[in-house]
Formats: sequence, structure tokens, C-alpha cells
Amino acid sequence: MLIGIVWVLAALAIALSGLATPAKPSELGAIFGNGLEADGTPARLLAERLDAGLDCYRAGRCQRLFISGSLDGPGLDETLAMQNYLIQHGVEPHDIVPDRAGDNTLASAQHLIAYMRERHLGSVTLVSQYYHLPRARLAVARAGGDAFAVYGVYPRTFHVRDLYSSWREVPAWLVYRVRLGANPDAQPVTIRPFLSMFNLIRSLFTGEAADAPTGAPGPPSVPAWKT
Repeated sequence: MLIGIVWVLAALAIALSGLATPAKPSELGAIFGNGLEADGTPARLLAERLDAGLDCYRAGRCQRLFISGSLDGPGLDETLAMQNYLIQHGVEPHDIVPDRAGDNTLASAQHLIAYMRERHLGSVTLVSQYYHLPRARLAVARAGGDAFAVYGVYPRTFHVRDLYSSWREVPAWLVYRVRLGANPDAQPVTIRPFLSMFNLIRSLFTGEAADAPTGAPGPPSVPAWKT
């Protein structure tokens, strides 16, 4: 009973923290990936993140957009889908910075900070659902984001599923807090080897060549815009 109460209070604190994230104009907007539909188009939550990033860009509050995603499966390039969506909605291609090695929040945060350091940027707006922003900000801070001004925006849409998502963020945030607190240089865990193995097994059973998505990057530790 006590654990349940503490869990609910923690989920509420995370949600309120995300809703209270400051939003100010910045040099860069960073949109975190969230998955694709079976046809390769952005899933609903990802489309909402992209729309929030579009609003920031159109209002001149995000000068460029850093998009970080992963390979969701054979032939499913999340970052490419995000890039296509933004271009179709009026973003200039040269204003998009794609990171195809964003396998998870930590990987995206590390690549984001590496890019900002390389380009001598001083401010960034994180774009995600409100319940995810606290963990994203934590990951960015541990990756070196304390040296930058970090803001956030979130889709102004709310779903019943947000209750579950906020509940799920409690252990996820706690793991990040403990792991990155003990070792700020901790490397993200990638699922790419499992996707490659699945791809290989599928090709053995179907006789089709294993997919090799165009522009697939190297290891996640390598900033994707350098590959």
C-alpha cells in the first residue's frame, strides 16, 4: 500500500515537473523519437512531438531542429520518417540535423550535447511529452548539458494513456538517476545487435536479402551527423 502511494506521488511529481519545464527561444530544438507505424510513418505520439517542434520552429523559437531516432526494425528508419514529416510540413532541409543513432533517451542526449559542443551552441529546447521531459533533461544534464541553457516544450495534447506513461516513468527516471549519478559517462544500451540478428534470421527463412537501410550509421557512440 505504502509503495503504491509513493509511486503515485512520484509519478505526479514527474508529470508536474515536466509541465513546469521553462520554454524560451533557443538556437536548437531537439525532438526525441518515439516509434513508427507499420507503414513507416510517425506513430501518434511521435507525430505530436514533431508538431510541437514545428510550432517552435515556425515561431522562430527554435532556429534548427535536431531529430534523434533509431531503426525500429527492418526498413523502418525512424529519423528518416521524422525528417520527411518535417520537410513535408515546411521545414527547410538545411535546418534539420538528423541523428540516426538515437536508440534511447541517453544516446540521444549524448549525441545532442556532442553536436552542440562541436557547433558552439549555447541553448536547446527539448521536445517530448511532458512526462518524458524530466528524464530527458536529466540525461542531457549528465551528458554535459549543465554548461548550456536547456528548455523544453511538449505537445498540448493529453491522453488517458498518459497516466500509465507517467507511472512507467518512475522506475525509468530512477534508473537514470542512479546509473548516471554513479557514472555520468555511462554508455547507452543499444538494441541494434538484436535488430540485426532478427534481420538475419528473417532473411534465412524468407530467402530475402537482409535489409541494410540507406545511411545506417555506425555504433551509437558515434554522432550520426558525422557518419
